Amino acid sequence: MATHPGYARHWKVRPYMRAASGRVGTGRRPLLIHTLVSTGGRFDPMLAATLAPATRRLYEAARTMCSVAELSAHCGLSLGVTRVLVSDLLKTNELILHDDRPTDVRPSNDVALLERLRAGLRKLT
Repeated sequence: MATHPGYARHWKVRPYMRAASGRVGTGRRPLLIHTLVSTGGRFDPMLAATLAPATRRLYEAARTMCSVAELSAHCGLSLGVTRVLVSDLLKTNELILHDDRPTDVRPSNDVALLERLRAGLRKLT
């Protein structure tokens, strides 16, 4: 796609086009809304200063572990744009993808917990 000098700043250009630069996929497994990411304690202010504004906001917000959905809401970006930008930061190893698979997949047998859950659900109806 040919671009012209003000393409990235033109008001008719959608944010996902500026972020994705024509890319369609992320190149890795899909980033789900509950996928957890962070800088892993390696936040680099020098790097942050070189990033585009939207990417910088995401990078700064990811100093603490949070989900892709939380980053999207915190930075005021659509989920699609957030996924692309987070994927870019993951590819350059600026963010760490935390394992979102449960370590214990056995059902809970905690009767008190199940009773509280049932009571809470009843209050909703």
